[in-house]
Amino acid sequence: MFKVFGFGAKEEIPELSQGEKTKAILKQAHDFEQALRAMDYVLDDNADEGLALLDESDAKEASDQTINALARGVIEFLEATLGFEAEEMKKASATLAKAEALSLKSRERAQKIGLKSSSLYPPGTVYAVTYTESCLLHALLMIFSESMMEAAKAILKLRKSYYMLQEILETIKAANKAKKLKITSGSEDKESTPATFITGGDAFNSVDIPYELTPEEQKDKDLLQFAEQIHSMRTERLSGAHIGNSPAINRLRGELGLQAMEDLPEEEITDHKVLSDDIDLSQATIDEFVHSGVNLCFGILQVVISLLPPAIGAVLSVVGFRGSREEGLRLVWKATKQRNVHGCIGLLALMFYYDGPFQFTDDDFDIPAAVKDSSNSEDSEDEEMDGPTLLHPGKILEDALLQSRALFPNSALWLLNEARMLSGKGRLEEAVALMDSIDVSKIRMRQVKSLMIFDRAITLIHLHQYDRAAEDILSLLDISDWSHAFYTYFAGCCYLENWRMCEMGLMKSDKKDEYQKKAEELIFTSVNLLGKKTFKSKNLPLDRFILRKVEQFKAKKEELGVENPLDGIATSPVHEIAYFYNGYNRMSEEHLELTKKMLTEYRNPAIEALDSDQELIKDLLVSLTLRRLGHIQEGCDILDEKVLPKFFSIQNGKVKYIKKTEDPWAYPTALYERALFTWKLEGMDGLPESKEWLLRAQGYADDYELSTRVGMKIKAAIDRVDHSL
Repeated sequence: MFKVFGFGAKEEIPELSQGEKTKAILKQAHDFEQALRAMDYVLDDNADEGLALLDESDAKEASDQTINALARGVIEFLEATLGFEAEEMKKASATLAKAEALSLKSRERAQKIGLKSSSLYPPGTVYAVTYTESCLLHALLMIFSESMMEAAKAILKLRKSYYMLQEILETIKAANKAKKLKITSGSEDKESTPATFITGGDAFNSVDIPYELTPEEQKDKDLLQFAEQIHSMRTERLSGAHIGNSPAINRLRGELGLQAMEDLPEEEITDHKVLSDDIDLSQATIDEFVHSGVNLCFGILQVVISLLPPAIGAVLSVVGFRGSREEGLRLVWKATKQRNVHGCIGLLALMFYYDGPFQFTDDDFDIPAAVKDSSNSEDSEDEEMDGPTLLHPGKILEDALLQSRALFPNSALWLLNEARMLSGKGRLEEAVALMDSIDVSKIRMRQVKSLMIFDRAITLIHLHQYDRAAEDILSLLDISDWSHAFYTYFAGCCYLENWRMCEMGLMKSDKKDEYQKKAEELIFTSVNLLGKKTFKSKNLPLDRFILRKVEQFKAKKEELGVENPLDGIATSPVHEIAYFYNGYNRMSEEHLELTKKMLTEYRNPAIEALDSDQELIKDLLVSLTLRRLGHIQEGCDILDEKVLPKFFSIQNGKVKYIKKTEDPWAYPTALYERALFTWKLEGMDGLPESKEWLLRAQGYADDYELSTRVGMKIKAAIDRVDHSL
């Protein structure tokens, strides 16, 4: 077979006959199906099988290098974003850059030879989608580095993705309009009538040939057999049969937190469709890829743009480059209805947004969304995706997750996300039990194994089970290449808290001296591991955070002249870590009370010194604890009297900031939390004031430690308030 999508040759591309075009279209659909299948294996914790499929495809003549490169890039992107390891991120960036270049070449070639692989769209449309996807994922890797410099570079890629998507969307709109006109008029011509393959009395169109087959093609057994093979590949993928999914998996659980279906009483097992009613079983593979890819990419793109810092957002808006979080979320939700990798990435993105460890939509900002008229929207038929549902998807998100657990029964990734959802609901003990229900050593995907252990450790610190949390964290030193400095520091903070609890008589243990020794050793040696693993040759934001913290502790020890280095630490840093991972929104009343006790009643020389910066951190965390305990006014008073005056004032109607260098994350965070206090105290009447506090938080500094993480949370809150005003 001729090389349609081979690269390297610079000679003119010969014009293809219809027969050659038919074969090329079939080969393209086959290669896309193979790639979609490969990516599914990764989602079912079998990356080796997925990569083997791509190797097999690459070895064949005239294989579509573009989709294979993108598939590898997607696999590596998932591995990189699950583990945030420097080498994996670099590897994924390089592969996605290759996919970008190949996509542009493939699009140009398809346009030159007039290879129209869809009756709806012009030649090259599918490669415009692969370009957009590779470009977007590459940009996200840069943003995830939590570096303002990398985020600025990512803007250029996001801009490219945006304009290509706009072009694709115009193509889709024109195609849909033309299709409606033909249906209305009843007119059609042979050139625009797609061929339907008929084999054994069954008609199918998993491959869209946008013209009538010749009599010879209709009798070509090899051609028909190849088309039928592609159709079988698609139906197997849609059902999950290609990854060994059991038909019995159609019986799904109706509730989160139940470990396995075989452990359930019969009455608790409900019949549930694994496949969405929205899936078109006869849809052509290329059209499926285009539709789901556009929804996913444009949806994620709009959400990301909406979360960018205002300084960057203002520049982008000048050139017509803007995003709507509501519309973005709606499109991502639409993508999740497709049974392919785009649907799964969409669900993972939604899980991260709603119930991830950072949780951009804060539980305390439970503002009801205004219901807006969507009658003119193309998605008006999606009644469940109105404004309030987008903010609080609840059961819809839960059902989508349970469906993915059913479709990918061998993967711990979906179990992990279920545990995260349980944690987000405050069901911490159930979350730990669910994570304990799987043998971590049997998880094949190393990044998922690392995430499972890390998330369990985070959940354990919310439960004040520091011994086990420390053990989990230290075990990651042998598994993960992510920040060994942070792992070490984190474990040391856990032992420090245990030692303090022993000192206060809140726990009895013969390991008290061991806790003290381990805390000192791990906290103060953690900085020796900095710079070992970095992305783009820069320390991670959390690495820079712990470097500054340890330098603080050392300086305070010298200043006070204390013998025990731990006496130079004021507010226990494990409480800061709990805040970074949304712990205050997830702790029960019992554990919030214990947190309050540890923050307010423990005494040592560093605490007795009443250092202004350290007192600010303590008071900020105490105020949040009080709010979550229901003592809202008391918490707000602490914020107003003890925290905000140290760096913020209003003079003659103008806001004045005192720029601080110690714990810079805390100052915009305090302003953000003040907005939440206003909402909790005044309700809807207080939203204008809440917005003022959020804008102050946004304007505190252009760049600061953990600015990407904190800044996105602030921006999400502003949009939520704007939506309800």
